Amino acid sequence: MFKLKPLASAITLSLVTGIAVAAAPGGAILQNKVIATYSDIGGKTYTAESNIVEISIREVRTATLTITSGAEQQVAMIPSSKVYSVHTLTNNGNVSETFALAAANVTGGDDTLDASALKVYLDANGNGVLDGTEGATPITSTTLAAGASAKLIVESVLPAAVALSDKLNVTLDATDSKGTAAASTNTVKITFSNSNISYVPKTWAQVDGGNCHAYAWITGGGSWSVVNAAAATQMYNGKIGHLATITSAAENTFILNNVATYGTGGVWWIGAKRPTASAAFSTWVTGEAVSYTNWSSAQPDNASGIEDSMSFVGGTGKWNDLPGSSGLAYLIEFDTDCDLPKVAVELEGAKDIACDGAADEAFGTAKLADMYSGECAILRTRATNGGKSLAKGVDLHYSLPQYASYVAGSLTFDSAAKTDAADADVGKYDAALKKILVNTGDLAAGTTSPDAQFSVKID
Repeated sequence: MFKLKPLASAITLSLVTGIAVAAAPGGAILQNKVIATYSDIGGKTYTAESNIVEISIREVRTATLTITSGAEQQVAMIPSSKVYSVHTLTNNGNVSETFALAAANVTGGDDTLDASALKVYLDANGNGVLDGTEGATPITSTTLAAGASAKLIVESVLPAAVALSDKLNVTLDATDSKGTAAASTNTVKITFSNSNISYVPKTWAQVDGGNCHAYAWITGGGSWSVVNAAAATQMYNGKIGHLATITSAAENTFILNNVATYGTGGVWWIGAKRPTASAAFSTWVTGEAVSYTNWSSAQPDNASGIEDSMSFVGGTGKWNDLPGSSGLAYLIEFDTDCDLPKVAVELEGAKDIACDGAADEAFGTAKLADMYSGECAILRTRATNGGKSLAKGVDLHYSLPQYASYVAGSLTFDSAAKTDAADADVGKYDAALKKILVNTGDLAAGTTSPDAQFSVKID
């Protein structure tokens, strides 16, 4: 078998989102999460992500419609002629909106005349004149992004009869629209059993330079072929067993001292067999080449041309070849994985409407809905090592989402204030990258870091 080298460890937690550039649009979802990067004691690196805390921006729908020109006009009373007025529609809300447009005759008051026809056109170039193709197609609606404006030209067609004393009043109305969405979550859980043996194998631990594989010796064996098949029916920690394959002197020593401890009288089958009666032992049952060997003196000798199977001699750890039909106990190996760190990250949020650093509600992982520009949210995060070994150098990284800004000086760790600068304390804010970094240190298996907390402001 291959020997895995011992691992060294390192962990980093990142607070991640996007980049603030403009006012937050209504309906926008700001997703906040923390990413942890870490390594095991062998130097292999891993990544873990927290849950997402969402902040939704309340949709604000408001618009103004003003007359840009033509509010008061004097025109020739030419029957069936056309009179134009220019209007500016501005979307002052924070969401893109489609406005239904309707020009109408005003009745009552000093109005004595109604237009025979009313049409609305988009003044695409904004010069207040229907030119080019602008007057070809009237419109009944227009869509404006948040903060955008459009010039609209209302065309009023005079009736066939117009008197000197008549007055014509026309109005333009713009009506917005709104939609609503809903979501749900369903989860299915499946539980598996990963072992079918009653004995407890010995694990060659990573901290001892081992490969984390588990080994045992099994009595009541049989021929090499019988025990080889029997090993493949056993499972431990999700791994199917096989006859032990010994690929280094260190592994051989571990088995001798910790597994094959029956004494000099013990002899066990291990996992190699000659491919033909006279061939060399070249391949382990796992497919690995037999490169390391520890044969007894003058072995293997293939006595009588029938010693086709490999055995392990207790008390010495030496190997011998024997007839495969011999009835022996056997050494089994499970290629179990090393006990690695496994970091999970949790992120919670709470509203802080006044941006005074005090949460207005209990912290939770639910969406922080209906927040306006200028309001703040407090986010706090922590890392938990649910693995089976030390997680080294756990860093929490948080990148600001779009439409959010870091509240300077709000960073704390374990309830103690930290400076934003890159200095000796565990936290810093990188304004260029718009990222917060908190080093929580090493996390032992089964432990949780203190909370890292900071505030973000909706742009």
